[in-house]
Amino acid sequence: MPANLPPQYFTLSAELKKAKTTQEKISVLEEMLAIVPKHKGTEKVQKDLKRKIAKFKKEAQSKKKSKKELIYTVKREGAAQVVISGSPNSGKSTLLNALTNANAKTADYPFTTTLPQPAMMAYENILIQLIDTPPLTKDFHPGWLKEILRNSDGIVAVFDLSKENFEKEIEKFKEILKKLNIENPEGKQVSNGAGKKILFIGNKIDLLPQEKIKEIPSLYIKKISALKKIGLEDLKREIFEMLEIIRVYSKGLNKEPDFEHPFTFKKGTRLLELAQDIHYDFASKFKYARLFKKNSKKSSIVGKDYVLEDGDVVEIHT
Repeated sequence: MPANLPPQYFTLSAELKKAKTTQEKISVLEEMLAIVPKHKGTEKVQKDLKRKIAKFKKEAQSKKKSKKELIYTVKREGAAQVVISGSPNSGKSTLLNALTNANAKTADYPFTTTLPQPAMMAYENILIQLIDTPPLTKDFHPGWLKEILRNSDGIVAVFDLSKENFEKEIEKFKEILKKLNIENPEGKQVSNGAGKKILFIGNKIDLLPQEKIKEIPSLYIKKISALKKIGLEDLKREIFEMLEIIRVYSKGLNKEPDFEHPFTFKKGTRLLELAQDIHYDFASKFKYARLFKKNSKKSSIVGKDYVLEDGDVVEIHT
């Protein structure tokens, strides 16, 4: 029995040869199958079309699975977690190495960093976790990078001051963060109301003449050289201040406090949280605490609702 295929079938057959994507091929094949007369003479044609549709659907599913985003998480360590982000080839990895003595790969081409790389930065008597990440661009902002940025306590955004268009790169960076619902930053250090803060860093001042450096307002961006280690101690302090960390020291009765290993909290934390961190019994059986302020030998009596401050020494009584 002859197939007697309609003229539209051959038109679609020509379209199939021009189709480039798997989905386009599936769509054309399904149209061809729909217009094929359903009788014994077209059974072979129908079978062939169904086989091709099944093949391309399987191929599409396989591509979809292979494109599923990898998920990278970084276990929190230290007093806080800060992500180093910014524009391509701005010196983010060099900055990580300079602040932490890590050995992140560096090169004079963009996207040297492809995965998150954590390292610990020492600031006085605490450690802060820094995470070097791939540059954030309009075409590259995978879900895992977005989550790392969102889950961090703050962002250090690095830009190359030796580039003529560095200000445009900063504006583009702000736009990307805004689209990702992470931040809408204005100024050198800001918060978005959810506690997320960002510190803008202008790197590579060693490549600029002094008069050019002076033209860039310090209120707008922190100027450093990661390679020459210029301005790094001030940067460490600014990162610490951005995070609003307080260090609190516990002491036992008639004992000296351990100033090398402080408890760390966010500003606004109450004394009860310190008691809970030390031991459950300290919180449940709390009576009062003797408070020694920073650089003072005098003490005062405070209750569990006392708001802790940086440098406080606390002796809890139960």
